[in-house]
Amino acid sequence: MCDTASMTISRRRFLALSATFTVAACSSDGTDLARPESAGSTTSTEPSATDAPTGSAPGPTLAPAPEATTTITDFESPDVKLSSDPFVFGVASGDPDSESVVIWTRLGGDLSEVETPTGEIPVDWTFTTDSGIELAGTVMTSPAIGSSVHITIPTTAPGSYSFSAGGFTSPSGRTAPINPAATEFRIAAASCQHYETGFYAAHGDIADWKPDLVMFLGDFMYEGAAGELGGAVVRQHEGPEPTDIDGYRARYATYLSDPQLQRSRAAAPWLTIWDDHEVENNYAGVISENDDDPATFARRRANAYQVWWENTPTRLDPPSEDANPEDSFVIHRGLEVGELLRISALDGRQFRNRAVSREILQTGPPVDGWDDPDRTMLGDEQEAWIADRFATSTTVWNCLAQQTVLSDTRVGDVGAILNYDQWDGYHPARERLLAVAPPNFVTLTGDIHLAGVAEIGPIGNPVGIEFITTAISSTANVDPALAEVVLSIPSIVDGDLVSRGYTRHTVTTDAWTAEYRQVVDIANADSDVTTWKTFRVGAGTPAVTAQ
Repeated sequence: MCDTASMTISRRRFLALSATFTVAACSSDGTDLARPESAGSTTSTEPSATDAPTGSAPGPTLAPAPEATTTITDFESPDVKLSSDPFVFGVASGDPDSESVVIWTRLGGDLSEVETPTGEIPVDWTFTTDSGIELAGTVMTSPAIGSSVHITIPTTAPGSYSFSAGGFTSPSGRTAPINPAATEFRIAAASCQHYETGFYAAHGDIADWKPDLVMFLGDFMYEGAAGELGGAVVRQHEGPEPTDIDGYRARYATYLSDPQLQRSRAAAPWLTIWDDHEVENNYAGVISENDDDPATFARRRANAYQVWWENTPTRLDPPSEDANPEDSFVIHRGLEVGELLRISALDGRQFRNRAVSREILQTGPPVDGWDDPDRTMLGDEQEAWIADRFATSTTVWNCLAQQTVLSDTRVGDVGAILNYDQWDGYHPARERLLAVAPPNFVTLTGDIHLAGVAEIGPIGNPVGIEFITTAISSTANVDPALAEVVLSIPSIVDGDLVSRGYTRHTVTTDAWTAEYRQVVDIANADSDVTTWKTFRVGAGTPAVTAQ
């Protein structure tokens, strides 16, 4: 909520909120816009009174005069000099709305020379619109929050941003708030970028395309121990599988060192959700892949969530340091593009029941319990949230951004479930979701490392279309030799089981178009990226055609 007058916070919490300089966006009734009720409070640091709006409108907008300059400084900061460039992880932006956007960086390198009492480091930031209007300020970060910075910039105009600290200046990034009058909106959908099994030419292609939004659908990093070079392993992770905060920070540092990924994160705002590998493969709630002690795994999960927040350009409040490790960290949230598009981004890991089976590609009858109506993928609160999002939508298009395959891929007369980790293994929960699906319903999905187009709902009478993006670099989950079997599934319209890449989506009032991009050589960081196929869904009908 937006009332912060009576907050009492710890020093670590203060540092986190100082590093997340924020102007809270509120509706006329005081609730957070397009954010779940349980996402937590946020502390606001307002610009000067001359820039603040009257009434209850969302955060301040920039004055139109190109010479106008606003400086926002939270406090007097110490003078810190560093001997090496701390901006080794680049910059990013994310979670845009019509009034603001978050900018991010994380300091790296040797910060041990900082001599402030608790290691806090001042970070200056600037944001300049294309017409020359500037916002600037200074915030503090510290090792307690991974030396990360999240700043919510109040603006209604696109522009460029950068940071400086210790005598060094970061690369610049491009970002923009949502244009509520947009009649076209371009989304790059991506997921599954195993560092060891491929380079990130796809991210270079995303940066060149310059979309309005990058939607990352999970598996930003992989938690496994370092593999041996050779075969599918083209470059190595550092060290063993992470379980503590330092381990997860080191793993993100490896991923964020990639120059193509840095280009993609700097090119446009991101909307990021997680899947399983940000913690551990195929976990469910506090149940680990290897059935570890739930309390021990909950601590590991809390560590992973903390570090995910540190490395993600999100306006979500940081996880609470005082929370029970088994408490939730709510990330499902929405994004509105005027009257054109409503996006609802889900968390399909934290609140799900464990899969009733870990067997895959089994063709016999489903195992007992698969159809239990009490089983859930999203949890009661998130189910209610998405049902309300669907029921109240007035936009032309309604998009669900989520992790695992939603369309029905059961096969044979017995309805065999090939992968219980997908929505097939949570069929009653899927039925509840699709019962409230709105018109012009499109789902964007990752996880499965193949490109696919599918009809959602009853065969012959679908309620929507699913566009499954292949992996940025992760190896195949489904053997390409099974392509004929996959394409024979009634809900599947088309698919490619071989290539890595991402999907370009262009949304207009008349149609949703999906262009599937393929990396020619995943072992080449500068590989060409080509188009496999393009598909179109016309507004007003859940029918998809190849172009």
